[in-house]
Amino acid sequence: MHLAAGNASLRCDYCKTVVIVPADDEGVRFLGEDVSGFTCPICSTPLWNATLAGVQMHACKRCNGQLLAMGVVEHVIDQLRATFTDPQIPSPPNPDDLRRKIGCPKCHQRMEMYFYMGGGGAVIGGCEGCRLNWLDGGTLMRIVRAPHHEGESAHRF
Repeated sequence: MHLAAGNASLRCDYCKTVVIVPADDEGVRFLGEDVSGFTCPICSTPLWNATLAGVQMHACKRCNGQLLAMGVVEHVIDQLRATFTDPQIPSPPNPDDLRRKIGCPKCHQRMEMYFYMGGGGAVIGGCEGCRLNWLDGGTLMRIVRAPHHEGESAHRF
């Protein structure tokens, strides 16, 4: 089976059957194990090809961490925020999270940890060389559900 148009289903090349993949609680659709060899930097299990808000990404089925291309994170957040009308005040961020050592699933170099400046007080990882962001399980929804202001983004200060 291969990923079909629209990124939410799989299609069999032989019998032409289309399977709609159900989404998890956060809207992630796991489409099959990733053949690129990427492993989760948190629990070391293989990442899966997945989609969220129509965007292709890699995700971990065990810890729910998500690997997204830089520049796509804001699009996904905007898409998901459109579905939430009841913001939730998040707990204060933990500054110790900035010192975490997480290796990039692609190049295995240490990812830079920084506060996402678009609400939620969340810490995310970034690999500038590979142009990838890592979000621990629950981080994306923490950002989406947090009160925010127009113009906020993931820029580091």
